[in-house]
Amino acid sequence: MKKLMFALAAASALPLFSAAPAQVPAPVDLDTVTPITGTWSYRAISGGSESGFIGAAATVRLKMRCNRGARTVSIIRTDVPAAAPSLTIWTSTLSRSVPARFLATKELVADMPATDPLLDAIAFSRGRLATAAAGAPMVAVPAWPEIDRVIEDCRS
Repeated sequence: MKKLMFALAAASALPLFSAAPAQVPAPVDLDTVTPITGTWSYRAISGGSESGFIGAAATVRLKMRCNRGARTVSIIRTDVPAAAPSLTIWTSTLSRSVPARFLATKELVADMPATDPLLDAIAFSRGRLATAAAGAPMVAVPAWPEIDRVIEDCRS
C-alpha cells in the first residue's frame, strides 16, 4: 500500500517538474558549427566596458557588456525579433539557458554575476561560442580576447 501511495504521489508531481524550463540545453558540437563572419571590437563605456561582434553585414550581432558597479556581465543578442524567456549559451565545456529580458531595441539581454562559471567557460571556449533564443536562430561567433577583457573588467 505504501508503495502504491508513493507511486501515485510521484506520478502526480510529474506535471510540476515537466513544466519547469530546462536549464541544460541540448548539446551542440561547436567543432562542427560554422561561426558567422565578422570581427570583435572592444571599448570602454561609462561604468564598464563592452565588446561587440560585428557581422559581415556591418551590424552588431552579439555584445558583451560589463557593468562594473553591479559586477555583472550582460550577454546581448541584437537580432531577436520578439521576447524570449531565456538566452541559451553554448561553449566547448559548458552550456546553459540564462533568464533574459527583452528591450524595446529588440535586444535580448541575459545578465550574470561576474563570478558565474559560465563566463569562465565563455572565456576559455575553444574557438567559438554560440547563442540562441526562442524565435531566433543559433548564432555561433569566434571567441576572441575582447570577450575576456570585458569579463576581467568586471572582476577587477
